[in-house]
Amino acid sequence: MIKKLFIIFSGLLLVYMIWPGPSKISDFAPLPSSDKSTLEGDTIQVPNVAGYFSNNFRDFVVPFYSKVYQDLNRFPFPPLRLNRPPEYSWIAIKKHTDSTYLEELVYPLRDSLFVNGFEPFYSDGQPKFWGATKVDVNGHSWYTKTTLRYYPSKTIVRIIVWFGVITSIYLLFKLGKKILI
Repeated sequence: MIKKLFIIFSGLLLVYMIWPGPSKISDFAPLPSSDKSTLEGDTIQVPNVAGYFSNNFRDFVVPFYSKVYQDLNRFPFPPLRLNRPPEYSWIAIKKHTDSTYLEELVYPLRDSLFVNGFEPFYSDGQPKFWGATKVDVNGHSWYTKTTLRYYPSKTIVRIIVWFGVITSIYLLFKLGKKILI
């Protein structure tokens, strides 16, 4: 019985880990009602990074990209949302990234999508701090900037991780049996 459960678990884990998903940042939909950033670092200089100027705030942006990420992976469950300190954006996104929030959307043992937002204004238009200015791009004034960075993983690496997880579970089970008997 335990052997059958282990084989079923191993098979389901392997299917989850090699299931196709997005491979690059351009697979993700652009933020609605926004202008794509053409600033240095938001285009081709840093791989898998995209920036958008908009009037969309965190309460819209993160659920939007969570749904997009889930749809691209075709899983019946959403990715985990991990709230990161804004200072971490210099490591996770790119150096000199302004940030008021940073969230990581992750499917464990697979890929991660970092959603970074810079919101110098509250949603009612009041500045959050002295000196806050709107960004003027392509004739529009925007309150926020959202920067995405996608970290894909290679299928071969996922298979190696799967093999390591399954081997570890098997060896721990064998060791546990020896200890209990």
